[in-house]
Amino acid sequence: MAKGTVSLVGAGPGDIGLISYKGMQRLRQADVVLYDRLVNPLLLEEAKEGANLIYVGKLPNRHVFRQEAIHDELVRQAESHQVVVRLKGGDPSVFGRVGEEASFLESYHVPYEIIPGVTSGIAAPAYANVPVTHRTKGTSFAVATGHSQKENSLELDWEGLSKIDTVAFYMGVKNLPNIVDQFQQHGRAADESVLCIQWGTTSKQIVVKATLSTIVEAVQQQGIGNPAITLVGDVAALYEGKSWFEQKPLFGHYPLVLSESGSQLVEQLREAGAEAYQPKVVRKQGINLANLLTEGNSLVFETEQDVHAFFQQLIAEKVDVRSLKVNVVSKTSEATEALRHYGFFHLLTEPVGEVFTYAANERDQVEWTATSDIILNRLKEEESITDIFVSTVEKLQLLDRLLDDYPALRNLPIYSYSHNVVCELEKRALQGLLIHSHAHSRLGQWLHDWQGQVNQHASHSLCRTR
Repeated sequence: MAKGTVSLVGAGPGDIGLISYKGMQRLRQADVVLYDRLVNPLLLEEAKEGANLIYVGKLPNRHVFRQEAIHDELVRQAESHQVVVRLKGGDPSVFGRVGEEASFLESYHVPYEIIPGVTSGIAAPAYANVPVTHRTKGTSFAVATGHSQKENSLELDWEGLSKIDTVAFYMGVKNLPNIVDQFQQHGRAADESVLCIQWGTTSKQIVVKATLSTIVEAVQQQGIGNPAITLVGDVAALYEGKSWFEQKPLFGHYPLVLSESGSQLVEQLREAGAEAYQPKVVRKQGINLANLLTEGNSLVFETEQDVHAFFQQLIAEKVDVRSLKVNVVSKTSEATEALRHYGFFHLLTEPVGEVFTYAANERDQVEWTATSDIILNRLKEEESITDIFVSTVEKLQLLDRLLDDYPALRNLPIYSYSHNVVCELEKRALQGLLIHSHAHSRLGQWLHDWQGQVNQHASHSLCRTR
């Protein structure tokens, strides 16, 4: 008998602020999260530490999990976890197959709930300054799928749809010629306004405005693909260029922030329209001591510093040195002397078995948290990252790790307030940009102005305390 509850949660269309309060509560409580491709990966930051994040996204002709496998996985996870969240882009009840998932859960007597989300057919036009209904331009509204299993075939009630003032087609780019032909055949005017909105409500939002007779060519020229909403109706004429969302100063930027105290900066960057992300790290403390409990392995020391660091780790982790089963190998006279200080006299000069080398300068290596690693991989896959901010020289270790994992990011601009950081970036043949008053980029100028505001606020605070 299943003991957990499955929450079928709408994540909203892209902007992470559009998930509902209840949806966010469930996400933060979840033991397991099964998430779709169209879920903004930044939402995964909200999952609690240790939550199991399972990607079940689908691309055309490439499914990580087929729908039937997702059904089985939901039941399986509910059998061993209290809170299971199925996180779906937009609203799960609008072309989200939530009905199939709910029926399957019900057939296995798994408790579930459906938490609606903001659907992209309404949100994407709103972020383009276009309401889907308007007192004088459209008093009826419908949504329709633009996707079909059959090639160039949409089995819809075209006669009924043609009588609706405003129609939002989901994922309809591939079938756009068919949509245009059917609407015109059923009486819609060739000069009726149409919008095609790709990646709506995100920093990658692109809006193409045309008419029924020209939208296919316009979309092809702009290279628009799914995910996209196609909005047909007179309300589409209300789009007049950059919307309130697209006019935000940092719209189009997706910066990574490498800083100890970057949360305030990230918050302000997001308010300014950027989709900023600060990956989290964990410190890797020395060697995994479990590897030293097997007889026949070898532990190698090369310096006195390595030896002292090793015994400090033993003390910190409360490990009795007598429990270690490895052969101890010294490669230098200084390491030998240090080991004798700790009572090790039977040393090898050459390792045997599996070899573990202890290096003190690697004790404080950092690794991305499991969640950050997932998010960074998604951002790389989607080619989202546009800029990098590095606060201090110490954070260059994170940058090096980032560039090792994602070499394509080497071509991005890297901003810093620190002269020393920029000098180090230049040594690495990277594009280091010092933030100053004559910055030539929107992000550089914004960072300069923001730092000025922070300094001014700090100065006023200091004056008040005197």
